[in-house]
Amino acid sequence: MKRFQFILASLVTITLLATILCAQTGVRQQLRAPGLPYFSSKIFSTFSEDGNQRLTRVYIQIVNDNLTFLQVDSGYRAEVQIEVMVSSKDSDFGVSRTLTESFLMKDYESTNAKSIVNTLITEIPIEAGEYEALITLRDMNSSGQTSARKKFGVLSSEGAVASDAKLMISDILFFNQFEKDEQGRIVDFDPALENSFSSDGESIYAVFNSYTSTPGQPLTIDYVVRDEYDLVVLQNQLEIASPEQYATHYIRLNRYYFNKNRYYMQVALNSGGTKISNGALFQFFWEFLPNSQKDLNLAIKQLKYIAKNDSINFFLKQPFAEKKAFFKRFWESRDPNPSTEENELMKEYYRRVGYSNQQFSISGESGWFTDRGRIFIKFGQPDDVEHHPFEAGSYPYVIWRYYDNRKSFLFIDRTGFGNYELHPEYYYVEYE
Repeated sequence: MKRFQFILASLVTITLLATILCAQTGVRQQLRAPGLPYFSSKIFSTFSEDGNQRLTRVYIQIVNDNLTFLQVDSGYRAEVQIEVMVSSKDSDFGVSRTLTESFLMKDYESTNAKSIVNTLITEIPIEAGEYEALITLRDMNSSGQTSARKKFGVLSSEGAVASDAKLMISDILFFNQFEKDEQGRIVDFDPALENSFSSDGESIYAVFNSYTSTPGQPLTIDYVVRDEYDLVVLQNQLEIASPEQYATHYIRLNRYYFNKNRYYMQVALNSGGTKISNGALFQFFWEFLPNSQKDLNLAIKQLKYIAKNDSINFFLKQPFAEKKAFFKRFWESRDPNPSTEENELMKEYYRRVGYSNQQFSISGESGWFTDRGRIFIKFGQPDDVEHHPFEAGSYPYVIWRYYDNRKSFLFIDRTGFGNYELHPEYYYVEYE
């Protein structure tokens, strides 16, 4: 059994390493082998500046490393086409948007950069209700395409339509990459669509929009941040004596206050006794050595997919200094590029853990410990995701396909509460 665990852990490490090495190499004729253009997306509910129309803003992000660039006279060019289709299961509402965008890089190195994030945005007028968005991105140079489905709701405020509302608040976005003008005001930013950040850095920012039908009346903004145990770690109140009818608010969150993994931020507006609130989760993943005993214990437990269980159980019982030395030794021995300060394998592993916590967590269980989280951490982003939420005579289910690994996984939600478990007939696929 121990030998089997060692072989499995080695295979998972090789899969992770292959992901990183593929990102660092390219095909000279076409710069990257044709593949699937993985992207991130987020549905952001907001409203027009006059308050008369609710809006769904769709953010799509893709890094250069996931695009196919072709050499042209002025450098290297990639081109994508994005189609966004929004529909409602409760009405005949349906709308689509098509975006076409090209990206020009002057040098070869930039075409493989994961740090260069391309953000595309489209807005769709919408009313309160439950919706589904199908987002399809096609790489025009490789003809590869990927799709993502997202369910979302648009909540009403006081009235059935936006124009009836006295006070509105948008969804909350988080970011740490931004530009300022000469007065020090934020003028542009790249949202972190997965609400996930590395453990370094001094601060992150939250941003949201507000609308008030009585702009001359003072506006109070209360915000509170709680950790995963519902303990308050940060709270504050802002008073705006004469607010604008429509405004964008930025709140700086000092990294000093956050030494755990997951947090929930709630923002409440109050104007003349009218109150409204919204909230969002955000989290951190480890890029360097965790500093606290609790964080280090969790980081070691999360090694279970690439480390021996005996080692994990042994070092969890050891003093902090020995745990720290084990954790450091474990990742140093697997660093694909020791000449750099960053350990790319460790960063990718805990990025997958963070993504799993964000996307696959269910009541009472963190996402990294679920079946979908385990498969995602081991094999990465699936090449194709097939959703079946409303099949007659069947539980909701989803199929993940990995073309390069020749693997498919079937997850079934037998509870109806989003707890997708791996179908027993697919257990063996994970270990082939």
